[in-house]
Parts: sequence; C-alpha cells; structure tokens
Amino acid sequence: MSLLKETFRQIYLKELPLDHLVFLYTAIAGILMSIFGLGYNMLKGIGVFTLPVLVIYLTITVSSVLYSVVKKRWYGAAVIVLGVSVFFLIPFLWFTIGGVTGSTAPMMLTGGLCIALVFRGAVRTGMLVAEAIMLVAFVALEYHFPDIVIHYSSRSEHFGDMAFGLTMSFVANTILAFTVKEQYARVRDEKTRLVRRLERLSLTDALTGLYNRRFLSASIDEEMRLAYDTGSQLTLCILDIDHFKEVNDTYGHEYGDEVLFNIAQIMEASLTDGEIFGRYGGEEFVILFPGKTPAEALPTVRALGDHVRTHGWSHGKPVTLSGGLSSYVKGISYSNFVEAADKNLYIAKREGRDRIIYR
Repeated sequence: MSLLKETFRQIYLKELPLDHLVFLYTAIAGILMSIFGLGYNMLKGIGVFTLPVLVIYLTITVSSVLYSVVKKRWYGAAVIVLGVSVFFLIPFLWFTIGGVTGSTAPMMLTGGLCIALVFRGAVRTGMLVAEAIMLVAFVALEYHFPDIVIHYSSRSEHFGDMAFGLTMSFVANTILAFTVKEQYARVRDEKTRLVRRLERLSLTDALTGLYNRRFLSASIDEEMRLAYDTGSQLTLCILDIDHFKEVNDTYGHEYGDEVLFNIAQIMEASLTDGEIFGRYGGEEFVILFPGKTPAEALPTVRALGDHVRTHGWSHGKPVTLSGGLSSYVKGISYSNFVEAADKNLYIAKREGRDRIIYR
C-alpha cells in the first residue's frame, strides 16, 4: 500500500520520467474507459457478452500496474497495458459502441499518441504501424459490412456518446500536452542549472570556492582592455601566504588546506563586489581593483592582511600575507602588468614579509 501511495504521489507531482508517467496515465484511462464500457453495454442489455472481455482487460491492466509498482519494472508492463488497450479494449468497444462514429474512434488516436511518447525504436514503430493498419481495416470492414458494429438506438444517444468520446479524447490529449510541456521545461531548466554549475566548476577553485587562475587571467585581460578603452584606473594585487611550506611540513597538508580555505572565507567577508579576487595557484591569491589606484586599493589589502593575521588559527600562531601591487599603464602588456605586481611581492618577502608593497 505504501508503494501505491508513493506512486500516486509521484504521479501527482510529476516526478517520474515522461514515458513512465504516460504509461500510468494510459493504464488509469483504460481502467476508467473499460468501466464505462461495461456500464454502458450492460444498460444496452448486452452485458453477457461484454463482461468476460472487460473483466479480462481490467485484470490484466491492474495486475500489470501493480507489478510495475512492486517490482519497479514498468517497461514490460507498459507494453502489456498499451498493447491490450489499443489492440484489445479499443477494438472491442469500437464494434460494440457505434463503430467509426462512436466514442472510441478518437481514443484510438490518443492511444497512438501514448505509444509514441512511451516507447522507442522498433517497439514504437511496430505498434504504430499495427495500429494504423488496424484503423484502416476497421473502417473498411464497417464500410463493407455496416452490421458488423452495434449501432445506436437513437440520434440523441449517438451524438451524446460521440460528444463524450471527443471530450474524453480532448481531455486526455490536453493532459498529455501539458505533461510533455512541463517535463520539457523541467529538463531544460535542469540542463541550464547543470551547464551553469559546470561553468562555475570550470572557473572556480575546488578547495576554496574562489575564482581560479583561468578566470582571473581572463578577468585581468578583460579589465586591461576596458581600462585601455576608457582610460580608467586599474590595480592588481598578488598575495602570498608567508612560510606556507613550513605550515604544511609542520602541521600537514590537510591543515594547509584548512588555512587556504579560511583565508578564502576571510577574503569573501572583507572584499566587496567591486573587486575581482581568487586563488591564483598554490598559496597565491590575486585581487583586481577596477577603477582604483594602488593608493586607493592599499588600505583594503592591508585590512585584509590584518584580518588574516588576527584570525583564531587553531595552531596558535598567526598566519601572515605578503603582497605586491601594480598599476595599469596604458599600453602595458599583460605579462608586464602581472610581473610588476610580482616584483613588489618579492620585495615584500625580502624586506621581512607580512607587508604590502607598491613601488
């Protein structure tokens, strides 16, 4: 019972794949249609002939659905359910309820749509071809042998049943159309999220979550072009963790990774959306300051260094940063722009570390 409840919940929320959903829709519609046909034909006084057929269909359909729910193998059950619906129930109702102008003719077209949505490859092609041949054969038989079908007793009964069949077909096709549309939108949105996630993964550092060297290099190049075109200011800062090799050697690489991660968190808390920053590689970080001179960027970088130094490091010793800044000069090359910041970083290391240099 719990499996049935879960299946109905998945149907209601449309959590199942499209082909699985359509199979279950078809099974439910077939059960309802067979019950309707049973009641109608019994009212017509021919229940003795219809009862065995409809009971067999109901037994097969319900058993197949239950099997698919319990065993969680629905494809074989779908072949059985759609097969008996299209090639057993609908033909039976065709000849017992008005033939080509009755209520079951539109349902045969809906059955073809269900086959097209549920199956793939040779199974789908074979069933659709067989249904098309069957449809033509039924029309031809009824044309040549009009009495082969049980006709309506009155015009009002005829058009009432035809209206019912068309309405049922319209409702079924509308549900299928909305289901296909929703599933398409869901798959499209999921693909979009996946693409964005992959794009972010390709541009971010796996350990720290900050932008990686690839993104930073592209950003430096882009901001240099913008500064060249607009004449705006641009400052580059390269930061390096002091004595990071000793941290790794003394406390282990796992702790070293923790230091990198914590510095990344401090950077995210200390910097704003106006700066572009990330892990450049190893223990090096880069901050790009669009629209700022080195003098304007220097207080921000020094404040960042203070936050790193005073952080409550678990090994009980301060972690410090050394950094070098460079200013964009119109016409300077990418390599010279980066090299200028790197040279100032080297000076900061040489002069005792734990400082930010711009010369």
